[in-house]
Amino acid sequence: MSEAVILPDPMVRRIEKHKTRPDEAPVDVINRLLDYFEDDDYIDEETETAIKEGLEEHKAGKSISHEELGKKLGFI
Repeated sequence: MSEAVILPDPMVRRIEKHKTRPDEAPVDVINRLLDYFEDDDYIDEETETAIKEGLEEHKAGKSISHEELGKKLGFI
């Protein structure tokens, strides 16, 4: 089933900003964005636990900045 929809100009401008190439059609932009936001990515329990632990360690000050890591690894 197909239905024509009239989009307000501000929404069309927002869609235009998300084009990855000049000739990309608005419907292709919308499809790409919808695909991106679909909830097909499942995080298993082990990964979720590891993420939570990492966030807690960061809050507790057990992390270092990118600059410190670069120095530690000899890049800076």
